Amino acid sequence: MRKLSVLLFVVLLFGCAPITEQTGTRTVVTLDRCIDGDTAWFYPIGKARFLYIDTPEVYPQMQPYGQEAADYTCDRLSEGKVIQIEYDGKREDDYGRQLVWVWVDGRLLQEELARLGYVKRLYDYGDYRYERRVDDAIKDAKKNNAGIYQ
Repeated sequence: MRKLSVLLFVVLLFGCAPITEQTGTRTVVTLDRCIDGDTAWFYPIGKARFLYIDTPEVYPQMQPYGQEAADYTCDRLSEGKVIQIEYDGKREDDYGRQLVWVWVDGRLLQEELARLGYVKRLYDYGDYRYERRVDDAIKDAKKNNAGIYQ
């Protein structure tokens, strides 16, 4: 009976707390706010810059497809049931932003943005785990004249 009480206490204590949850190499996070197509704030990690991709800008000056990229990212993150981040190499950029791969309901957000033609260039500072997936998605976007590749 004592073991059951201790187990119940641990489940109640940690099962209800809004803490970071590890799933393999991914961490479950909660969206605080979306900034643009490749930047968002997540709890508990803070401001995050999406690895490998660069979407058109919304600020300070609107670039073509900047709003579409921002809207897509913000909608996916807001409507997603499970958001996970995954580090791959350097964890933080020179501006203090976390550098992460972003998964929404099991799908790689960077790959989705690239396939829609919302990635204008790549930040390739090394070998990243999902480079080929994003590169292939950009090839598909070009082939299909999607987004900025029209």
